Amino acid sequence: MSDLTDLVGSKAEADSELSDEATLLILAALEGDEALANMAGFSPPIRSVATTPLSVEPAGAFLRQIQVSGFRGIGPTATLDLKPMPGLTIVAGRNGSGKSSLAEALETALTGTTYRWLEKSSTQWKEAWRNLHDGAAPQIKVTLAEESVGATYVTVGWPTGGELHSMSIAVQRHGKKREDGLAGLGWTSAIDTFRPLLTYDELGSLLTAGRSKLYDTLATILGLEEIAAVVARMEARSKFLAEPATVVATTRKALARALEALEDGRSTQALVLLKPRAPDVVALRALATGTTTEQDEWAGRLRAILQLALPDEQAVHAASRALQETVTALAEAGSASVVATDRRIDLLNSALETHQHEGDMTCPVCGVGDLNASRAEAMRVEVDAMEADIATLRSARNRMATSLAAARALVQRLPDALTVALPEALRTAQEEARESWESWAGVPTEPLELAEHLRATHPAAEIALTELQEAIGPILSKRDDAWSRVATRVATLANQLETCAAAAPEADAAKAAVKWLKKNDLALKNERLEPITAEAMAIWADLRQESNVEISGLTLEGSATRRRVDITSSVDGSDGNGVAVLSQGEMHALTLALFLPRATRPESPFRFVVLDDPIQAMDPSKIDGLLTVLTRLAEKRQIIVFSHDDRLAAAVRRGAVDATILEVTRGEGSIVTVRDAHDPAQRYLHDAFAMAKDRGLPEQTKRMLVPGMLRMALETQARDRYFSESLAKGTPPQDAEAAWAAAQKTGSRIGLAVFEDASKELGPWLELRPFRKRGLGICSSGFHEGLRSDPIGACEDVKELMTDVKAGIK
Repeated sequence: MSDLTDLVGSKAEADSELSDEATLLILAALEGDEALANMAGFSPPIRSVATTPLSVEPAGAFLRQIQVSGFRGIGPTATLDLKPMPGLTIVAGRNGSGKSSLAEALETALTGTTYRWLEKSSTQWKEAWRNLHDGAAPQIKVTLAEESVGATYVTVGWPTGGELHSMSIAVQRHGKKREDGLAGLGWTSAIDTFRPLLTYDELGSLLTAGRSKLYDTLATILGLEEIAAVVARMEARSKFLAEPATVVATTRKALARALEALEDGRSTQALVLLKPRAPDVVALRALATGTTTEQDEWAGRLRAILQLALPDEQAVHAASRALQETVTALAEAGSASVVATDRRIDLLNSALETHQHEGDMTCPVCGVGDLNASRAEAMRVEVDAMEADIATLRSARNRMATSLAAARALVQRLPDALTVALPEALRTAQEEARESWESWAGVPTEPLELAEHLRATHPAAEIALTELQEAIGPILSKRDDAWSRVATRVATLANQLETCAAAAPEADAAKAAVKWLKKNDLALKNERLEPITAEAMAIWADLRQESNVEISGLTLEGSATRRRVDITSSVDGSDGNGVAVLSQGEMHALTLALFLPRATRPESPFRFVVLDDPIQAMDPSKIDGLLTVLTRLAEKRQIIVFSHDDRLAAAVRRGAVDATILEVTRGEGSIVTVRDAHDPAQRYLHDAFAMAKDRGLPEQTKRMLVPGMLRMALETQARDRYFSESLAKGTPPQDAEAAWAAAQKTGSRIGLAVFEDASKELGPWLELRPFRKRGLGICSSGFHEGLRSDPIGACEDVKELMTDVKAGIK
């Protein structure tokens, strides 16, 4: 939650005692596990996560229709049509009329259960969910007007004979595949955080169930679980970073005891290295792996001999054989001088070139023989033969040189490791190995002798070296056995010390971050509660009316099992004892004051709030206060109130409140019907008729007032039509509001309602039915200049125009 991040982040940054590193850790923890994990490769513990995919944004939606059949008190399909737009709708009906069944059907579709089923201990509430008259195939279908999408359907069904828990819930968008569950709407967590439904049972239990339950309820809206999650993340982080130090301390003590019991120079060196508070991990690791120059001298000498190796027998024989073969090939190629032959070839080629340019002549060299064509041809043959011979000779010499070099490369000089002093038990074997190696290293200069030397001396040198190394093995193993058992532990400790040292600065920062969060926990929570408290107090001020109880504050206190909400109250100016001083009606009013800010938060995806029987225990004054609150909220939210008590509907009828009243009745066989009992547009029209028929009203006054009342009726009808249709198609509410506000003339608003176009030329449409033109004129020029025609006739014209606008007749 970004506002929580801003709140905590700003307080942390403002605290001069908190380091920058600790502040960064807190900010990362606010972002979540992944952000915290990205800091230095921290791997957080596995914990349960929300099942809603993070990529699914919660869908903003109004309610358009609820269809129910075979469920609770409803038999054949009953349909509740709603205006999917901000406004107040009261669904009235006596007890048993089926109105609460409609409310519970909606609750079931959105949550998969009902508060009554969850909270009632008796199983009868869960068993009596099928309708007795027509419950074979219960179905619930909720139509949403989803922003940027349009009509979206949430359906609930049960298999024939299925139990309550066998219900299946699905979401169907127009043109899209059916999705099981509600995850596609992104409401999995939102339905708990911004619960838009409040039943009578829940209304009565929120405050009486204990202060910890109220704390938990507020926690979801305030994001208090986010603060708790941040603390938990930081504690896990701090524990993770402190773990290396804990492990090191334990390991270090146990290793010191093991080293003290070992008689070895390396163990002594290790104990020395472990004494400082921050040991030299490089030296420890080198000692453990045997790479230090300060290790046991004898062990180093013996290991050096173990590293020695002679060429393998196959390579030696191959080199010897190759050398012999190249010597033979060179002998067969002859021993002619390559230089002399090259000079003769050059001389003959010069003579041939001269003959080619000068023709036949006396030999230019000796001046005796003839250099003619036949002699030139013989010379060419001779040159070709000599060039072939010399190429063969050169190839043989090159191969022999290569073989000779390869053979000599196999022979290494006597290693220093065979000349140093060794333990007495190895002296004889060392001498034999040294002598045989020296013999091997004595390379003859002649190629054939070298070939024979390789074959003759290699076996003895190989055997002597192998015997020496085999003799060294047991001696070195005996010496290393005890050390090797702790060397791995030394190396492990070196790694742990290094990890601990690297994590120390961040571990200190994490520890400081945890301390700061715990210190500021309640302050952060109560600061976050302030806007909710202010809104709840404002609502309570409207609801309390004549109550002597004043609620002046809410405070979150304690934690874990001692968490609670303290409600500061007073009675006639004297301090009270929280909710203990409240009557049942006042308790319900306070519950509403706490619930409504939660349900109407700007970040809630639910554009609707549904209340079921909220006024049952309220006196008349509080009902008037509730109507004031609901009317204010209905400016931005779709407020739906189910009530068997007619007092709220009566308050609407007698007040200047734009609200729709729907009446639910239940007939024989659980047949439930819904009818429109009060519509704001019809109320304005009704008032206009009453004004037109009022003989006590002066005629001139009547002619000035009736057009204004008719204009309100027509524009209210147009607004209802436009908002219902546009929001049902997915138009964002703010866009619909902007379009309506921009269309300031009555004709433009009719254009929006009927054609969805404020600039639509209405002339042809008005001419189709004469009452349309007359009715618009009454509500426009008549509004400014006064009515010229019969007032009752004017009301009839506008009534018919409103009927066309409501139906969207083009």
